[in-house]
Amino acid sequence: MKKGVTHLLIYLGAAVVSVLSVVQAQKNILPQAAGIAVYVLAAAVLTAACVCLYRDLRKGMVEKIFLAVRRTSLGAQFLEDYTFRTILTTLPSFSINVAYTFYNGVIGIMNRSAWFITMAVYYSLLGIMRYRAVQAGRKISRMEDPVQIRKKERSVIRTDGILLLLLNLALSGVVLLTISQGTAKTYSEIMVISIAAYTFYKITMAVIHMIKVRKMQSPILITIRNIGVADALVSMLTLQATMLASFREKSSMDANRMNGITGLAVCVLIAALGVSMIYDASRRKEV
Repeated sequence: MKKGVTHLLIYLGAAVVSVLSVVQAQKNILPQAAGIAVYVLAAAVLTAACVCLYRDLRKGMVEKIFLAVRRTSLGAQFLEDYTFRTILTTLPSFSINVAYTFYNGVIGIMNRSAWFITMAVYYSLLGIMRYRAVQAGRKISRMEDPVQIRKKERSVIRTDGILLLLLNLALSGVVLLTISQGTAKTYSEIMVISIAAYTFYKITMAVIHMIKVRKMQSPILITIRNIGVADALVSMLTLQATMLASFREKSSMDANRMNGITGLAVCVLIAALGVSMIYDASRRKEV
């Protein structure tokens, strides 16, 4: 089967399962087990559709844009140097983390809300990790001594691994507060679908980038991409809590149980990332 036909079938499948998942969320026409299967299938097909769309776009209009950008020195470095591109594109995420930290911190203090304060702690730790990784990457790019480079890389990956474990504690607090206080926000159906599409794209790109940097064996890039994976996992958890809260009246699912199970899985995965980074730093020291 030709690649174009395969992509078309994936797009059609994504549209079908998306409509089916929305109908299931609204009308609850399927048994609970079948409904969960529909949501899982929708997530998988939408992820595949995002990957296909990314590849298709690169072969069309995006390639023309790349040619124009490559004519400038900065644009050429951005497109050809993966490390430079990764560090540069991390800066907007850091700015968003700072804004979210400030917003949740102010709201939490004004309303004495444990949930908002916990979210502020989470975003501040995420921002600190991204800032450290970016700054380290910039310093390493100017270093020439291999010993000093390895020392700096070990320091960053070890410290951010520890911070990931601390972030996991803040995330555990968010999960517990979401379950006990029902703090998940509710949105309109269109907004929920938009959030879901962005979340699936975010998860897809985080996994693709993580696999890519694993092959490159760059500690700084691995650190930055691990942070991105942790952020994507939390976005997935937030999306689930939002969907369950928004469609609460139309679904028979136990929101607390679902949030608890998914929250536990996300916490375990992020803890595994943190431990692997700490282990990697100690292994590099021995080498």
